[in-house]
Amino acid sequence: MVQLNDECMMELALAEARIALERGVFPVGAVLSAGSQILGRSYKTMISNHLNHAEMNLFHQVFEGDYAFSRADNLTLYTTLEPCIMCFGTMLHLPITRLVFAMEDTYGGCAHVRLENAPPRHLSRSIEIVGGVGRLDACKLFADFLDATADEFWLTGGAPHFQATVKAEIAARRI
Repeated sequence: MVQLNDECMMELALAEARIALERGVFPVGAVLSAGSQILGRSYKTMISNHLNHAEMNLFHQVFEGDYAFSRADNLTLYTTLEPCIMCFGTMLHLPITRLVFAMEDTYGGCAHVRLENAPPRHLSRSIEIVGGVGRLDACKLFADFLDATADEFWLTGGAPHFQATVKAEIAARRI
């Protein structure tokens, strides 16, 4: 079920992604909310640091020190790209009950990882997952990044599945 504010919240995540893009960084943005209340916003920082994902930056911002959030608060994470295993795994440890992402990550996304064989702690972590909200806008940002980047990883064909998905989507829309 798509909540009425999903598109608005995703617009905020896309705005964060644009900040990353302006800085030459892979354009992922993230927002955490409790209903319509925004708890935090962030974007991916540092091109070569694998820990500074938008989601991880956001988690550090919102969940540092003592916090009073619980799963009853119905926290939703909005992100412009399907989370990787690090971000998804971290999300399982936090009181987040809903994930909304714009574009699937065909190279490293983990939002649809099956948890039947997970340790008991994670078996009880039910997370509603909604994909595709703001997908085309996110895809355009990723295409802009791929067109402008000087990062060797991307120039030499890094994340080939992801690059192919972005290029196919853009080509389909230009026809």
